[in-house]
Amino acid sequence: MKTRFFLSLMLTLAPLCPGRAEDLTTRDGQTYSGIRNVAVKPKGLFFVTGAGETAKGVTVAYDNLTDEDKDKYHCDAFELGLARARANRSMNLTKSLAFSLDQLEAAKKKAKAENKMIGCIMVWDSFFVPAQPLLRGSDSGLAHFYEVFNDALVLVFVRHEAELGLVPDAVKAGFNGPEEGGFAPNMAVVTADCAQFVCEIPYGGDTSNGGIREKIFREKIAVIKHFARAQAAGK
Repeated sequence: MKTRFFLSLMLTLAPLCPGRAEDLTTRDGQTYSGIRNVAVKPKGLFFVTGAGETAKGVTVAYDNLTDEDKDKYHCDAFELGLARARANRSMNLTKSLAFSLDQLEAAKKKAKAENKMIGCIMVWDSFFVPAQPLLRGSDSGLAHFYEVFNDALVLVFVRHEAELGLVPDAVKAGFNGPEEGGFAPNMAVVTADCAQFVCEIPYGGDTSNGGIREKIFREKIAVIKHFARAQAAGK
């Protein structure tokens, strides 16, 4: 009864919320008609469907949404990562958070299985301390890279101290390219097999902070998405 009362109250207040009711079809073929009160929640996309006594709240897991609906409702892995980073929660940076370069084959296997690209992040050992994503400093920059890209890409840490010469040529195209910027962390994004360079994502200079990096990240996310669409169209 409490749930039904809550949903009835939401429907009563619906005219206060902009947007019209629309339909949504999930990857597994379920169609929901007249969805409204859409909200991005930790466990999935929430909305209300139905009317009157049949009104109910539904949460669809993000991996069951089509790419078009993820873009439409701003809930793809990149958007969720950006939102998570904006919370600016302190995190304990450790090398175990991502693959190491000597685990690259395992990273490639995971990327292929999950249809993701690989992000190779140039790091120094000194970066692995507690940090907040939106502050200045390389440790905060690494926290920002991790929060935004960990779910959307398969991440590999590349140690500046000893491993820059050991990376695949596609990664070198980013690390040695004009956009690297001279500051770490920075990230070279490549295809799952590490054969093609996609883009280089710089740290943002010596005054870099969360606002500067988010602007850079959004520009580069657009490049990644464009590359992915072109790849899909070519198959």
